Amino acid sequence: MATPDRSALRTHPARIGVAALLSASQLLAPVAEAQIAEVIRPDARGDFSSILIPGARGPYPQRYWLVVDRDPRGLLCRDPYGRAWLALRYGAILELDHSQQQHAPQLIQAKSYLRMVIKPVDILFDARFKQRGQSAVCSVRANSAFLAPVHPDSLEQLGVRP
Repeated sequence: MATPDRSALRTHPARIGVAALLSASQLLAPVAEAQIAEVIRPDARGDFSSILIPGARGPYPQRYWLVVDRDPRGLLCRDPYGRAWLALRYGAILELDHSQQQHAPQLIQAKSYLRMVIKPVDILFDARFKQRGQSAVCSVRANSAFLAPVHPDSLEQLGVRP
């Protein structure tokens, strides 16, 4: 008895019909995707005029921010008197200061600023004398030229713990 040709089995009309049916059913089946919340967006000038993200249980503040300012001297972080006392590294992940319960950026000379908790590893230059090497709380310009909002789930996927 002769053995059937394998190429004939692969191109048999019944096999092609089953394969097409399976392909079509996969295309029509609803795809379940994980839902990731949005991050806030800047206004037309690049300023973040609000830090509240609408959520299912009400608005919540944008918590994590990435330093995107490529100035080799670092992103300036100001003390309560407006003095630039820290310069922050490009790529640093900053956390919003929750002690103030701020829901909007501070306006200083008509520009928006956010109060951030700064870890020593994120400091490029420190003009403080007594507190060098310690964490700090200072204000950073809230503009897309300097900061980008980061979703916490993105940090978890990268294995980063802010």
